This record gives sequence, structure tokens and C-alpha cells, in this order.
Amino acid sequence: MKMRSLFVVLFIVLFSSGLMAQKMNNILSDMEDESWQAAYDQLETLMRKKPKNTEAKFFAGICLAELYRPDESIQLFKASADLAQDIPFYYVKFAKAYLLAGQVQNAKNTLAQFDSKDMFDEDKKEYNQVRTNILAAEKYLPNPKDLIVQNLGTNVNTDGSEYSPLMTSDHRGIFFTARRKKESEKARDGEAYEQVMTSDMDEVDDWTKDAVLDGYAKGTDHDATVQLMNGDSTLVSFKNEDLFISDLQADGNWGNRRSISNINTSKWESHVYFFNNGKSMIYASAANTKGDLDLYMMHQDASGKWGKGQAIEELNTPYNDDSPYVAEDGTFFFASRGHESMGGYDIFQSTYDSAAGKFSEPLNLGAPINSVNDDTFFSVFGKMAYFSSYRPGGFGSMDIYKVYLFNKTVVAGRLLNCGDRSPVVGAVLSVEGKETEFTATTDENGFYSMELPIEQDIMLNIVKAGNNIYKQKHYVKVLFRDENEVGRDFLVGCPDQSESDERIIIKLKNGFDLNPSEIVVEPPVVAEEVPEVVTPEPEVVEEEAAEEVVAEENPVVEEKKVVEEVKAADTPPADISTQTMLALDEIELPIVYFDFDKHNIKSEFFERLDKAARLLRERPDVRVFVGGHTDNYGTNEYNVALGERRYNEVHAYLLNKGVNPEQLETGTYGEDIPAVNNRTRRGRALNRRVMLSFIQ
Repeated sequence: MKMRSLFVVLFIVLFSSGLMAQKMNNILSDMEDESWQAAYDQLETLMRKKPKNTEAKFFAGICLAELYRPDESIQLFKASADLAQDIPFYYVKFAKAYLLAGQVQNAKNTLAQFDSKDMFDEDKKEYNQVRTNILAAEKYLPNPKDLIVQNLGTNVNTDGSEYSPLMTSDHRGIFFTARRKKESEKARDGEAYEQVMTSDMDEVDDWTKDAVLDGYAKGTDHDATVQLMNGDSTLVSFKNEDLFISDLQADGNWGNRRSISNINTSKWESHVYFFNNGKSMIYASAANTKGDLDLYMMHQDASGKWGKGQAIEELNTPYNDDSPYVAEDGTFFFASRGHESMGGYDIFQSTYDSAAGKFSEPLNLGAPINSVNDDTFFSVFGKMAYFSSYRPGGFGSMDIYKVYLFNKTVVAGRLLNCGDRSPVVGAVLSVEGKETEFTATTDENGFYSMELPIEQDIMLNIVKAGNNIYKQKHYVKVLFRDENEVGRDFLVGCPDQSESDERIIIKLKNGFDLNPSEIVVEPPVVAEEVPEVVTPEPEVVEEEAAEEVVAEENPVVEEKKVVEEVKAADTPPADISTQTMLALDEIELPIVYFDFDKHNIKSEFFERLDKAARLLRERPDVRVFVGGHTDNYGTNEYNVALGERRYNEVHAYLLNKGVNPEQLETGTYGEDIPAVNNRTRRGRALNRRVMLSFIQ
């Protein structure tokens, strides 16, 4: 076994005969099998009976380090320091405990006390591993990346172990593996059997209380999550050292598990990931002669027959290499105890060069994703990732974490006086205690746009003319949704400023190309800026004339005149080109204007739409075309979709008011048919619209 050389020597030196030798032989067997909890349970009993047994404390220190309880391990190593003279390898084990506790310098100093001249080969392997871990920790820990790592919370994580998270296809559900003493029988290694659990997100992306997946929680076998496929209808799982596939049945139950026979062997197969539309796989197996886990790749031929698994030599190490995952953008991730691991498993990424038939040199993801403890089972979806870790600060042994692959985002809106909602001009917003980059100044309409740190408490200060007019604690929470919504208005001067600890909810459209710091937010056109059209001549609302209009208090938009200006060009899309647009002079239909990059109907247009709905209910012979338009910001593809969202909102509003759906047709033009040109802010405001026009 891996630890035979060290433990045999210790056994001979310390326990040569008697009942103690028999007990220690059982403990030795468990430690050789890496059943650390089972070995520690016996040692704990022994230490209670014989509190001065230095040898038992030393062995218990080794077990606790392997169980990622380094603080307790360090105390036991200190209590067994007398053994260092007879067992020089004591320093290697002690150094590892210091490293797992994050005490890198102490680990380095302790390892330096070990004389490495006379070592067994297996001992030399562990010494080199700890030395490499320390060097990697010195390299990566002081230089963490700008990411946000969060524990999934107590509805998923417990004082047991939770790991191997699998996200559902909509990214709002999770399957994962748990080892919890109160919920399952004790396995051979002294810990609970593995079970498959599930949980779902609520409306603000918090996790609901988990539940056991039916059919995967007998409590007398290991059942663990590996991969979800085919729209969440296929589950790949681990069961007692082999890999299996089962399918979701029509009745909601999971079918019988089928062995993945082409990769399962008499040894340990821990993980597999299918990619390339299920025609390729990367898996981890201990089928080599060394006994550690290596990575293999296998492909299907044109006839559907699987070829032979080929070891990925450029990624495999003399230590365990496990938990493969292929992201949607083609990046390959895996966990390894080798390479430049900082301690235990670290997560690495690589890319495959199909022309050369090789993977690139593995790159350590670094801190804060990787730590000096086990970090593994990584998956990524755009700018959100998930993984499992033994790091300090969790709720138990191994916990599941999510990662925002950024740490700040744009937030924009208006600063308004509480009483009359008038804009606060020239005020400076800043985040207390943060870098000066988190600042902004409001414009003539009270508009601001600034970056804010995400997923943490911040103190927002607002100062005008040297006076502090707002100081409140906020929390910027990011939700991934179908479109970007980063707006937030602030009110100042309210008698009861009760916004302390209020969350600022930001919605972002997730994707690998998302850059939250580069979201463009155009200052909104407030009601006073929409020009009043005062004459029936179309040329009055041309761009040049619009620039000269002086805004009056509460101006009224005369939609009929705008209709007359654009009706000649405003024709339906190709799929309804057989219909003819006709404006009925005796009836005015409303135009609904929208804020920049928004599709929600503002309350000021409700009354006008209500009148249109009443007309249509009274005149069932009348049919109306609802056309969505945008300004020219953004790509044409995006604007076509935005125009669709806008007309859908108006269409749904009219239906909700009792309009017969047979009376309505819809279409989107995107930016193609502007009411006026897009050179100015006012012009773009007039183009962000939904127009209602009669159909003959």
C-alpha cells in the first residue's frame, strides 16, 4: 500500500509485541487503506484510556490532518514531539498539518528540520509532494484573483460532507453527493455512506432545503453524483467504485442503473465526463500499475463503437488526477494532487489541441478558488462556477461553493429628492473604505453610472457641496437572468431613511463573454425631455426642430402626429406583408415609449393603453398591429429581440384588459424604422417605442 514503508517501520519501532501491537495492527490496516476516520476512532478510544500514549497521539495527528482537521492535528503533533528523534519523518507529517492550517511559513520551517538523506522511495514521494505544495502556496496564496467565492449555505451544506455538484440545464437546480452520519449508515472507512441529494433555487437564487433523490439513498452503498445529461433526463453516478448510467422514466422515477462496462474494471473508477454530443469521454481510473487515479480519453467511431481508453500522459502525475469536466467553451478542467497543487487536490485547466492531439500544460486556477485544502469537482457556466472544498470557514468537512468570476458590476440610476422626486445634480457617490474607482457624479438629470462591489456589504456615501446627504449600508446581489437590468434609483432627504441593509438586486445575462464592468447604460430621458409636438406639420418633429423645442412643465406627447410622420415607412414584417397599415384619422392610437434597454411599460402610459383596449372591445371589427422599435444602440440581433420583448409587453397588457387576441397582430422592427434619426438623446428616446396602428 502507499504508506506501507513508513508504518511498518513505526510498527516495529514502537509496538513490537503484546496486545498493543494487535490493536495498532488494526489501526495500521485502516491507515494503509486510507480509512482515516475508522483509524482515528480507534486511536481516540486508545488516547482516552492512555492519555500519555505519545505514539497514539502521533498516529492520531496523521489521521486528523488527512481528515482536514489541521488545528487539532497540530496540537497532537506538538504533544508527540519526543518521537521526532526516533522518527525523522515526523517533520514531514507535521509540516503537512501546518500547511493545511494555512500556516505556510511554519510548514516550511518544520519541513526544513527533516533530514532527507535516508528515505524509502515512497517516503521520498510524500516529502517531495509536501515541498511542492509549500512552494505552490507561496506562489498563489499571496496573489488571489478578483473573484467572489460563496458557501451555498445551510440548506445544502451541513456538518457532514457535501460535494460533486451537478447543475440542472436551467442552472436553477442542483444534484450533489452528501455523507451525513445522521442520515446514512457508517461505511468501512468510518464515515457515512454517500447519498445523492437535490435542491432548487428560489426567486432570489437562494437554495431551498435539500432532499434525498429517490432510489439513491439506501444507506448501505455508496451512491454519488457524476454528471447530468440530456436535459436532466440522464444521470451518471458512482456506486461502489464503478460508474453507472440511469434514465428518468415517464413516471418520474429513475430507471435501473447500467454499468459503463467499457471503462469499469476491477479497480477504482471514480469519475467520467461525456462531451462532444456524448461521442467522447474523459474518465478517471486506478487501473494503472501504480494504484493512483489517472485520466483517460475515449471516443466513439462512426458506427457507435467505443475505442480503447488512452491515458492522457501530459496531464497525469504520480498522484491522483480526477474529476474531469469539459466546459461549453471547450476548456478542460480537472483536479489533481500533483502538478503545482497547494495541498490536497487543486483545480487545473487545460485546452486540447486536436491537430497535435495533446493537451496544453495544466494551469492552476489559483486563489481564491484553490486553497491549501482539497478543492475539486469544478464546473463553470459563463461567469458562474461551482466546486467543492475542505477550506476553513465551512459548515462541516467538505462543502459546496459557488464562484462569481468577477467582483464588481455597473449600477446606474437617478438620485432624487424624496419629496418632489426632483433630480439631485452634481452629487458625488462613493463607497466607504473601497478604492476610489467606486465613485460617480450625477448629471443634470440626477443620473449616475458607477461600478459597485458585488455580493458584499458596502457603505454608500453621497455628498453634495461638501455636505453628506446620504449614508446607508447596501448589499449588491447579482442574479443571472435573460437580460441585463442594472438600474437603481436612490432617494435622499426622506424623513425615515430606513434603507439600511437593503439589497440592490442586479440582473445580468450570463455568458462566457459577459463583462459586467463594460455594461453601457445610457442616461434615461425623463418626461420633461420628451418634446411636445405643437403643429400638425410632420417636419416639426424632425431632428433639427426637436433640438430647438423648449421643454415645458409636464409636456404632453401627441402620439398622432408621430404616427403621421412615420406611418409611410412603418410596414409590417415580411411574414404578415399581405396586410396593409392604415391610420384612421378619427381615432388616435397611443405610442408607448421605453427607457433605454428596458421593455417594462411605464405607468404614465397605462391610461392611454386602457383607452385603446376599450376601443377594441367596443369595435370587434377593428384590428391593430403592435410594432416594437428600438434606438440604434446595440447589435441588430439584440435590438430585434428587444423590440419583440417590448411588443410582447404591450400585447399582454391589451389581452389582460379583455381585448380579443384575434384583433391583434405583432411584429418587431428593431432599429430599422426610426421615427427620427438617432444622433441625439431626444431622437433615440422617440425611437424606443411600441406603435399601435390599424390594420385593414
